[in-house]
Amino acid sequence: MKGNLLIILVIILLASCCKKNDTQYPENPQWLNDRISQMDTARYSAGTVVSAYEWNNEYYYLISIPISSCMMCEFYDYQGKKFVWTPANINDFQKNAKKVKIVWERKLM
Repeated sequence: MKGNLLIILVIILLASCCKKNDTQYPENPQWLNDRISQMDTARYSAGTVVSAYEWNNEYYYLISIPISSCMMCEFYDYQGKKFVWTPANINDFQKNAKKVKIVWERKLM
């Protein structure tokens, strides 16, 4: 009896450790799909990466263009509004934001 209980506990423990990450992220907003379509053929966008972040229970998108002189200038909320950085929210972003996925990238040629 004790052996069966031990086996059941081990199975439950293994099942809980092997749980998949079923987190669902929202679909790309239309403004972002339009922007990606434009960048898909533009020469300046070679090496560009679009990343999705979760921060303060909201989704944001960072468009990293390697030839740009500004690192976080292309940062938008889910609705497509450009984000305005302050020292306080830069610190908060660095501490609390989570990169959830790469949405799109264009390899260097």
